[in-house]
Amino acid sequence: MAKQTNPTCRIQILLVETTKNAAENLYDNFNKIKGPLEKSNSLTIEFVKSLSQDSALEYIERGVMPAGNNRLKAEYGDVQAVLINWEVCRSMSFIKKIIALRSNIHIFIITSEQNTYDLYNPDIGNVHFIQKAELVNNHQLELQRIINTFNERRRTPFWTAYKEYVEEANYTWHTPGHAGGRSFKNSPYLYSFYEFFGDNVFLGDLSASVEHLGSLLDSTGYVGLAEAKAAHTFNVRKTFFVTNGSSNSNKIILQTLLRQGDKAIVDRNCHKSVHYGLIQAQANPIYVNSQYSTRYGIFAPPSIKDIEDAIRKNPDVKLVVLTGCTYDGILIPIRRVVSLVQKINKTKGTSIKVFIDEAWFGYSSFHPYFREYSAILSGADYVTHSAHKVLSAFSQSSYIHVNDPDFDEDYFREIFHLYTSTSPQYQIIASLGVCSMQMEIEGFKLLCKALEQAQRFRDAVRKRLTKIKVIEFSDFQKEFTHLKTYGYGNDPLKVLLDVSALDCEMKAVQAYLQGKGFEVEKTTPEGTILFLFTIGTSTSKEGELFFALSELEYESTRFDRKLPRSGGSAKIPNVQTAGLSYFFKPREQLKIESSVGRISSFFVTPYPPGIPVLMPGQTITEEHVSYIEQQMKAHRTIHGCDNGIIFVAKEE
Repeated sequence: MAKQTNPTCRIQILLVETTKNAAENLYDNFNKIKGPLEKSNSLTIEFVKSLSQDSALEYIERGVMPAGNNRLKAEYGDVQAVLINWEVCRSMSFIKKIIALRSNIHIFIITSEQNTYDLYNPDIGNVHFIQKAELVNNHQLELQRIINTFNERRRTPFWTAYKEYVEEANYTWHTPGHAGGRSFKNSPYLYSFYEFFGDNVFLGDLSASVEHLGSLLDSTGYVGLAEAKAAHTFNVRKTFFVTNGSSNSNKIILQTLLRQGDKAIVDRNCHKSVHYGLIQAQANPIYVNSQYSTRYGIFAPPSIKDIEDAIRKNPDVKLVVLTGCTYDGILIPIRRVVSLVQKINKTKGTSIKVFIDEAWFGYSSFHPYFREYSAILSGADYVTHSAHKVLSAFSQSSYIHVNDPDFDEDYFREIFHLYTSTSPQYQIIASLGVCSMQMEIEGFKLLCKALEQAQRFRDAVRKRLTKIKVIEFSDFQKEFTHLKTYGYGNDPLKVLLDVSALDCEMKAVQAYLQGKGFEVEKTTPEGTILFLFTIGTSTSKEGELFFALSELEYESTRFDRKLPRSGGSAKIPNVQTAGLSYFFKPREQLKIESSVGRISSFFVTPYPPGIPVLMPGQTITEEHVSYIEQQMKAHRTIHGCDNGIIFVAKEE
């Protein structure tokens, strides 16, 4: 097998000069002097000429120059800097269009004007100026300036320091007890465990006693530098790294913002961590009910009208908590909610905050296709991202992003200490730093590729398969009519397929795919399968999935057991709870079939996706029982229901 070569770091610089001769001169002069800079910076430097603003925008967006000027064809998103001759391309709207496409790109304006202060625009960052006379005399110096901005963007403060420290191979007289893996390496019983993971996993498993690297709990040292750099990348005031998942990130935010008895407006389909966070804060949730599809077995976000009505009816509410992107890719128009809250705060003197759980949408601000629905760009005060779900970080990696001008950092840190281990996993911290750097540098490019793959896969299923169907956004709109009215969107990287026409049990479908080596994100008894296309999806993986589905469609006729279709699943009632305080009250066990009319003590939550069917304080109905029994028959994991037994409030 051929040895894999390391990918080459490449910076592509777009030269926007509408005069052909001037463009040629600029291109030639830079190419003459780039050699030493490539070597000293371990980079490949490429230049692309653009003779018009339109072709420049086309190239930035598509990665390929229009016909007739395609000196270089590149992959999507390789442009990292744009040089603009201001004398011939004098247009601030042109610069704004570039930023709208690639918010992290750096722009260098070549100008003869001595007074560049008038060009300052607070809404446009990452803009630099080059005096034309200085460029003529020293192209190498100005090119090094451009390279420096790129090097700063790809810098990884914590990872670099962490790697250097591990490579020093210091003698450790502190935790962890395996001492760099020696207790594994020297054991005949544990050596296979050591051999599987390799040296660096154990050498890099450090203790919080390593003060040199800084503290996760206090954001000091290299940890603090990495968090600050991530905040710049995600365009927020503050970013905090969390090493025990967005479940804990959600709880940290909720307990920071809410006190006992405070009201919070919460959408019905929030992840269970939000509900647990409300219990721990002893807050009072005002639930906004979400529609549930008995055809597909999925939730939709609540109606914007219902959210607005809940806010207006509860002027003393402290917080609005919404799920920015559902498990199945339905996007809520957050800008409308934020705009309403800001208007109420201004007119009534309140201080309602908006918190968006964006666990499944961490890439929302890195591609123009998604930005309209980005919680950060919509002005939310608090946002959580599961960096491991759809980005490149390790499992349990999460970001907390803060844009709240009233942020009480001292109290937040106390809550952060309450939930965070004093011995965090250093590999997770490092992965959060390199993950944000990757999105800064190549997030746009990777998302372009993922969108292209998902679209190609969807098209193939539509054209070539007859029983397996892609559930389109138009299908969501038919199922949930409010999605048409209020500007909801769809994330095409979450591909939901309807396989109910195969007429076989979902466990047989899942077993067949597992036998082919495919583990899926989620299935439902109603006959849907969720596949996630991420920035790590390969073209071969995409093709193999389609072939497996094609074989499944053919082979399904041989499956023994058929799935009785009776109009979809049982209906889940709206949430009407007597209060989460029932979580703390005396309880007793009951079989689920005997629980109708009783009050639930705990959450009952099919997983995935982790959305509770029953909350503490909720009266159990026949519909609840029917739905839970259906999930049990489908062999779904149900938290809070063990072998058909649930907990209910003890009757006096």
